[in-house]
Amino acid sequence: MTTARALIEGALRLIGQLAEGETASNETYTDSLVAMNEMIDSLSIDRINVMAMTDQSITWPSTYATRTLGATGDITGTRPTLIDHAYIISNDVTYPLVLVTDEQYSEIASKDTTSTLPTLLRASMTVPNATLTVWPVPTGNVEIHLVSMAPLTQPATLLTELVLAPGYRKMFRFNLAVALAAEFGKSAPGEVVVGANQSKAAIQRVNTPLDTLRMPSGMPGCGGGTFDIYSGN
Repeated sequence: MTTARALIEGALRLIGQLAEGETASNETYTDSLVAMNEMIDSLSIDRINVMAMTDQSITWPSTYATRTLGATGDITGTRPTLIDHAYIISNDVTYPLVLVTDEQYSEIASKDTTSTLPTLLRASMTVPNATLTVWPVPTGNVEIHLVSMAPLTQPATLLTELVLAPGYRKMFRFNLAVALAAEFGKSAPGEVVVGANQSKAAIQRVNTPLDTLRMPSGMPGCGGGTFDIYSGN
């Protein structure tokens, strides 16, 4: 996980726009952030999603063990794609909320146990709303924070925490460097351009679905042609 600012600074160093240890001007950060958000938007067309870490605060109602979370859930909010961790804030004190699997939750003998604050959270990524279960059942309303990873769907700020999958970091930094070179009227070094193209192509190969299957010529009824798994032709 890294911030948008750190990625911008790394890209600026690749094109010689920023020296090691230097801090860019506010104008440079602003222009770079615009270029980065434009690049993120274009990457989505290539089925390359940039993930962001979000902290969503919800109010868990007292006496409830299970609630749904989403646009039409019991608790209205953003349906998380993947919860990284969770915590509770009570009287300005932070308490961890341990994530458990369905199997671990099933092993709890007394699921109706109550307490001031829950200590465990089970999250099922059901649709259209996620299903959340806490234990013990709280006796009062609780402020729960869900720290989740989700595709970045709105412009990032310099402090936005981005989560890049393995292999994405170089692709992002090198392609951003190429974009920033054009933004600042510079020529990106040849090795940066090559690295940007190769790393992006590698990720595109992984993200491209196998739409067409080639059938072996020896299979009965097949002449070694292709078969579209979606159209059936």
